Amino acid sequence: MLKYTFSFVLILATICFGFSSGDPKGNGFVITGKIKGFSYPYIYFAHTEDGVSKLDSCAVKGGAFKFAGKVSEPEMVFLHTKDRRLQKVFYAENVNMQVEGDINALDRLVIKGSKVQDDYAELETQIQAHRNRVMNLYNASEAAKNAGDSIKMKEILTHAEKLYRMEYDIRMQFILTHPNSPAALQELMVWTNEANYKTAKTLYYILGPEVKSLKKAKEVAQRLDNLETVDLGNAFQDFTQNDIDGKPVSLSSYKGKYVLLEFWASWCGPCRAENPNLKHAYSKYKDKGLNILGVSLDDNQARWKNALEKDNLPWAQVSDLKGWKNEAAVKYGIQAIPANFLIDPQGKIVHRNLRGEELNKVLEKIFN
Repeated sequence: MLKYTFSFVLILATICFGFSSGDPKGNGFVITGKIKGFSYPYIYFAHTEDGVSKLDSCAVKGGAFKFAGKVSEPEMVFLHTKDRRLQKVFYAENVNMQVEGDINALDRLVIKGSKVQDDYAELETQIQAHRNRVMNLYNASEAAKNAGDSIKMKEILTHAEKLYRMEYDIRMQFILTHPNSPAALQELMVWTNEANYKTAKTLYYILGPEVKSLKKAKEVAQRLDNLETVDLGNAFQDFTQNDIDGKPVSLSSYKGKYVLLEFWASWCGPCRAENPNLKHAYSKYKDKGLNILGVSLDDNQARWKNALEKDNLPWAQVSDLKGWKNEAAVKYGIQAIPANFLIDPQGKIVHRNLRGEELNKVLEKIFN
């Protein structure tokens, strides 16, 4: 389950106020909105403050609203209605910004006033056009299927899937052509994974000095270093976290044994769906030397405990209850779950992200 997130820090609390002009402090942002035909009584502004998720609301009058606050650096924010009919992710920076649109075309809201948002809007347009081309191909393949032409259907479907994977190339090209934009930094964070981190490091080096001075740049650089550290063939990175009873468990306590380090969470559907396969593998190979250490990205102990009891997982489970900021997950460069690493008795990472039948084949080769 992929995680696509944005994080930012508001130094001052975001406020909703009447229709006086400007930010009271004069050095933050003011987001003024006007949406034709907008009849919702309130609109919501999601953000984080000092690492804590916040949700501000503002009364709407005649389709107009206004938020003000301050960001430490240009960052993504989320504007939405309670029923999520309107959902708009965009960049806020400390300037006057305007949101304009029509209730009948909420997917085409325009955000003005921010150069960073202009850059991001350019990328959004390219991505949407690309996805429209992919969707047209999928529709064409379905039409061929309904017409009984299975050969044409497969040809179109193959082309559609190849084109879909090219979205990564669009994001990479955006980074290359916008090295001085904070929006490129965010895209680099999203684009980077264990398979492309070496290319991502090259892209990071070409970013402008002002972009590299941002707080987000330090996060990206750390993630790149972490991905390199836990690449296949490297030694595991040790950590210690408490189990559900508060007892500390260290990954190093498994040294000299095979251990599958499994990152998951109670709220992750694909993770929970994989648990029966893990239980089958564990039952089959535990007496031959397989160990599993689960690391939960939960932030609620009761939900974590309930999931452990419901899924009846017999191996050790730990968590620091920091959610996506779980220190072990950060150390291992985790951006999506489920995720796992198979570590051999010498302490080397020998496989990663083994699922379903692939996991069974690898374990059968090792233990039989």
